[in-house]
Amino acid sequence: MVTLGKLSLGLFEYLDVASVKDYCPNGLQVEGKKEIGKVITGVSACMELFTAARDMNADAIVVHHGILWDTGEKTIRGSMKERVKFLLDNDISLLAYHLPLDRHPEVGNNVQIAHTLGLEQLKPFGEYNGKSIGRSGQMPEAMSIERFMDNVRSTINSAARCHAFGPAELNHVAICSGGCQTLFHQAIKDGADLFITGEDSEWIYHLAREEKVHYVAAGHHASERFGPIALGEWIAENMDVEVDFVDIPNPL
Repeated sequence: MVTLGKLSLGLFEYLDVASVKDYCPNGLQVEGKKEIGKVITGVSACMELFTAARDMNADAIVVHHGILWDTGEKTIRGSMKERVKFLLDNDISLLAYHLPLDRHPEVGNNVQIAHTLGLEQLKPFGEYNGKSIGRSGQMPEAMSIERFMDNVRSTINSAARCHAFGPAELNHVAICSGGCQTLFHQAIKDGADLFITGEDSEWIYHLAREEKVHYVAAGHHASERFGPIALGEWIAENMDVEVDFVDIPNPL
């Protein structure tokens, strides 16, 4: 068992929450019971995840996408009411870590993707509010785009899409999970052969074609499973709690 306060403080310090300006509150969003014996991690807060947590007798949920956002709903009604009520009725805490979990050098979404794809010589990439949130690196040896995409589709998302306009063999890869389409410009300036993120946009196609840089949209949800999984492993190793990752499918 661990107290909610110790869990919250431990994650605040480990993820260096104070170091980056975000557009949501990072940390505790809904307070449940004080003693935590089981934690569920997931990508996005939703009723399906909350129900799974209750059915698995979890005391706390740790996610990448919480329920509170600077531009989100400011009143407790509709689905927000149902979500908050469910958590309070079941005494389950909700903690969320957005950009701190994207950019973390050990358990972050982007560094974990880089390791999964076998990249070496990793460097910070992709600035947001003066802080790097992504990662870039080199392939250990030049790889064809076909082989690279086979790897992406087998490890990240079988439905990943690629605008394959870059070199036949690639070395330099830039990564920023989720909805980081605008960082494609930085990847181009940095000389990347390929940029991988979660989402796609209409304007990407012609830019990739004209700049001769590959663009991979691996899915917002799919590209952001890595951080919650790795963070859950860290929690299990460093806190006296049981942890399970629950993947609620999302095709986007």
